[in-house]
Amino acid sequence: MEIELKRISFDADEYDVRKAVELVLHGPDLYDPNDRENKGRKPNFLIVMGESPAGRLHNGTAILRVPYKLGSRLLRWNWESKDNNVVVCGQPLRIFNAHRKAPHEVKQTLEKARYIDPEQDKLHTQKKEYASQICLRIANIQIGVWYREPNGPQNQRRAFSTEYEREFLRHSAAYITVVYEYSHIRIDIGQRETEEDNFLIIIRFTSIKKLGIGYDEFGQPFIIFDLFAPPNFEMESFNGRAPEGVERKIKSKTRDRICTLDDAHAAIAPYAHHLRVVLADPDDLLKFEKVCHVAECEPRPVRITRVDALAKKFFAHRELYNIQRWIQSMDWKNAFQIEGYLRCGLLNTHDLLRSLLKPIEDVIRDYGDEASELLRLFSVELKMRQQQQQQQQQQEQQQPDETPIDCLARVRSKHPTIKPLRLAQGHISCHHVIITPSRILLEGPYATQSNRVIRRYQSHDPALVERFIRVEFRDEDRLQYRWDGEVDGSWFLQQRVGGILRDGFTLGGRTFEFLAFSMSALREHSVWFMAPFRDPEEGYVTAEAIRASLGDFTKLLRTPSKYAARIAQAFTATDPSVKISRDEWEEQPELGPHTDGVGTISPELAAKIWEAKCKASGNTRGDRVEPSAYQFRFLGFKGVVVVDHRLEGIKMRLRDSQHKFPVHNVEEAEFEIARAFDYPNPVHLNRPAVMALEDRGVKKEAFIDLQEDAKAKIYLSSDSLEVFAEQLRDHSMGGQYHLAFILEQLNNLGLDFKSGINKTAIGKPFFESLLRYSMNHSLREIKFKARIPVPKSFQLVGVADEGRAYINEGLKEEDVFTLPPGRIYACVQESAHEEPVFLKGHCLISRSPVIHPGDVQRVYAVGEPPKDKICFFRGLKNVVVLPAVGDRALASCLAGGDLDGDTYDIYIGNPTLLPTIQADPADESKSNVWTLEEGEPDATIDDICKFIVQYINSDVMGLLANRHITIADQSKDGVFDDRCMKLAILCSKAVDYAKNGVPVDISGGNLPKLLIKFKPDWDKKEVTGARELEYYESDRALGHMFRRITLRDPNEPIDGFPMTSLIPPLEDPISRALAPLVQSTLNTTTTTTTTALEAPGVEILEPEELYACYVREMRYICVTHTLVDAPDVRLKEEEVVLGTILATTTQPRWRSDRAYRMRLHSGALVRDIRSQIVPKAKEDAPTDEELRAGLPIAWRMWCWAQHQRDNDKEFIEAFSLIVLGVVLDCLKRLGALPE
Repeated sequence: MEIELKRISFDADEYDVRKAVELVLHGPDLYDPNDRENKGRKPNFLIVMGESPAGRLHNGTAILRVPYKLGSRLLRWNWESKDNNVVVCGQPLRIFNAHRKAPHEVKQTLEKARYIDPEQDKLHTQKKEYASQICLRIANIQIGVWYREPNGPQNQRRAFSTEYEREFLRHSAAYITVVYEYSHIRIDIGQRETEEDNFLIIIRFTSIKKLGIGYDEFGQPFIIFDLFAPPNFEMESFNGRAPEGVERKIKSKTRDRICTLDDAHAAIAPYAHHLRVVLADPDDLLKFEKVCHVAECEPRPVRITRVDALAKKFFAHRELYNIQRWIQSMDWKNAFQIEGYLRCGLLNTHDLLRSLLKPIEDVIRDYGDEASELLRLFSVELKMRQQQQQQQQQQEQQQPDETPIDCLARVRSKHPTIKPLRLAQGHISCHHVIITPSRILLEGPYATQSNRVIRRYQSHDPALVERFIRVEFRDEDRLQYRWDGEVDGSWFLQQRVGGILRDGFTLGGRTFEFLAFSMSALREHSVWFMAPFRDPEEGYVTAEAIRASLGDFTKLLRTPSKYAARIAQAFTATDPSVKISRDEWEEQPELGPHTDGVGTISPELAAKIWEAKCKASGNTRGDRVEPSAYQFRFLGFKGVVVVDHRLEGIKMRLRDSQHKFPVHNVEEAEFEIARAFDYPNPVHLNRPAVMALEDRGVKKEAFIDLQEDAKAKIYLSSDSLEVFAEQLRDHSMGGQYHLAFILEQLNNLGLDFKSGINKTAIGKPFFESLLRYSMNHSLREIKFKARIPVPKSFQLVGVADEGRAYINEGLKEEDVFTLPPGRIYACVQESAHEEPVFLKGHCLISRSPVIHPGDVQRVYAVGEPPKDKICFFRGLKNVVVLPAVGDRALASCLAGGDLDGDTYDIYIGNPTLLPTIQADPADESKSNVWTLEEGEPDATIDDICKFIVQYINSDVMGLLANRHITIADQSKDGVFDDRCMKLAILCSKAVDYAKNGVPVDISGGNLPKLLIKFKPDWDKKEVTGARELEYYESDRALGHMFRRITLRDPNEPIDGFPMTSLIPPLEDPISRALAPLVQSTLNTTTTTTTTALEAPGVEILEPEELYACYVREMRYICVTHTLVDAPDVRLKEEEVVLGTILATTTQPRWRSDRAYRMRLHSGALVRDIRSQIVPKAKEDAPTDEELRAGLPIAWRMWCWAQHQRDNDKEFIEAFSLIVLGVVLDCLKRLGALPE
């Protein structure tokens, strides 16, 4: 309802009136915190001030909009006593019923949205308005690079080379403003009176590394930006016209992203992006400094004395031409590295052409095929050199800077010979290209999982691998593209991304063309490119020839997205296994909708696949459980196969739902493993699941209790190696280094963090460091994702109960045990040494992402099947079997799942998580598929390229999911709010977008709006500088959980942790515990020197050589897999060992992707080091004889490493961890370790 407020003081503003009304409506007379209808929330209201014709703040009146019940109570309260008044600036107001209803949207907001303190709103508005009023005239804009003169004075400061410059006092005009609302600095270029277009330079606060201000030698005020990444460049038409060929779907989007400002800028933009701005008015520098402070710009401007700015023209056309002419004459792998020096800002053209040309050519001549490896390491040392120079400058150390030529000489002296990393089957050394709006960044080569296509040509000629490169399309800061509210990205993506996909690009003198993508890579905006080549068996090979060889796609040419998705099957990252001939597989009928994506294999075939998988990966540990199911690719089939114990011999039975396209004339094909399900994954809560379960009646205390248990376990991990190992497994850390295994074995040997009964302190500071880093990672995952382990619960791949197929084939129904509706079967076994556990009882089953409240269903786990009946799933482990009866598949009720590899969360043994409110699953609806219009030609690769561009521009899944959970927090109806239900439908469409090609339309009001502009506090980004004014304190479970976690500084010592004194080499507790076991196993008495245990007939492997190989690759890993492209940023040794990255980011998905690649890379390195100690361990399960041969080598490495501890050797701790793992593994397999 609406209530009139009169007699408002003209000195009062809207916020004074809001505060006065708040005191009454939220006071004890009108507000009952125990009112169930409001769920304890303070009631919301809205003030609309009356407009004043005289130009005042208001006309002395206002309208109060308030929910009807509360408004009626307010009017009664006001009438009941003359003392009951709303008082503004000491003056009581007159209150009247306006007898009008509030607009429907306002009514919805008032009833459902939470109330925000007017003081918070007022301060936010004041900052925004102040920043918007400060607009400073620019005299010059300069874009360039930092450099040092090669023959300059000792410890010279960096200078700025101006590669591009524009003046704005005589021609055009430019202004700089600080935009508080969007946390960026904006430069506008253009004059409405004389020009058609306004160009913008947008510098995000997060892109600024350093911000300096000062006056040059001529007294001109300057602002200089040292940037992590280039600014964003945008354009808008003064007359509102869109670029040619672009139709604005959303009228408010008036600006377009562009790559560069003009042709002159385009020539240098790939190499230079730092910014220097000269202001027109000297007094404006103080204004800029103040507005940055008010707008909370981080980093704040720092006053500097002087920065030399000269036009060195490093990237003039002639210099770049000379570089290209030089590198085109060399091997492409070498050219790739040299281009990388320029494009990543490590060197300029003068460095290369005037100093390094002859030394680099000497490297290519002397190192031959391995020259590119040395040049790759040179890029690492260049980054480390820049870091050291900046540190020296900050500490004012008077040490001469190392020149690039000296750096290369040092790299050569450290690595007189060099060998590339030896990779397991299924992995390749891949070059990576990141294409941003203005740059092409180069990385690698480093270990990447291969696919069917690359393995095919690799088998013909291993050198052909380098013809395939991985290309990613990303924004300037290497995050995924995102657009501000007024920016339309469609035209830019058509030009930049579409142009490269259509036309290819040239790199190092080699032209690359678009090949294909995998579905998972598409979600990361990553694709495969290739350079045409001559194959020894197939002749001249192009991208089109490869695609045509994959299968018959004739029936898919009317649906471009389906066509692209089927090609993508061949590019899924897979491991090779066995070949299956045509007479060993067949098709079988479906069981209605219940077998979508799943087939069966015989136990004998499953055993052969597992044996091949273990050999290929080098992981032959005997305690692994042989999988009951595999996710696979085979010819034109994809999905899951599960073991059927009734099949004999080598047999595979597939279904039509798994058949995606025909492949003709193939009598034998490889069974490719996308994933082997050999262990159960733990279940973790997440924010959408918590929100949905809370709205279905689960008390917030249930989640808080689980979080407190998880938090306690994290902190208790400092008390015990055993608990620390459990924490590592719970949070999936340290797997590449077998860290949990190492800790468990040391615990069994009587070692622990602290001395106690039958326990000796481990005495290794590195383990405490790993503990601190792991605690930070685990707490961050809980705080910002609500990622909390759920005890006794498991994530398992879904398969169908094939018992109905048995009956259809002739068995009597009464003889076969099958699952009825609402029943599931699951049996988990974590290792071969443990007993299987049959899940039994009431439980929840769900599939991420949980968006719709019905995406979580209550079911019953049946436990062990009866022994007196035939049962398909008897003996199946680490899968969840779903019933195959009823009109609708259970999988489809769980966020639209199926059985082609989807995993399902089984919550069991946690009765407090069982919901009390029933919610039906979302309606099962078939999505539309993008189909070409009648008369249009069949789909070609151009249509696929257009689809990729459209996908990048319309990839809104993250936006929808975040909007959904935020509205659920703001609305008293939670996830049942109509807006949330609409968003659930949009999310379902967004999930299917990659396959069906139909984008989600969020224009024209299709995207539900937030109820209020402020966000819940749990949505604060992990990056520093989050503005408190933009958030409210959420009273939902997520809010309470968020506020109960305080992150630990990973460098802060743990209270009560024992201090480690200096211990002589090999006198440490680990060495003393292992020495007698090694002695007794090898029947020797000498175990205390680095030359000990040189077994007869064993090749002597020098520890220094193996350690040098390890350090070389670790340095590359640490500088390559960072989140920002900056020379002074590198990963810590602890991060690599744990497999995590602790740096903060606004897009956690980017960190997850980088951490995944880092784990692949470090895992390949660890496998290579281990295989050089125990050579047979990589290809096959080593025999006892081979283990006895490897043990003395591993022990010798351990002894050597312990003697290096005091020499401050880089990465010696992580290297020691690898060899310790080998020693323990050998002793374990030989039966020498206690259980």
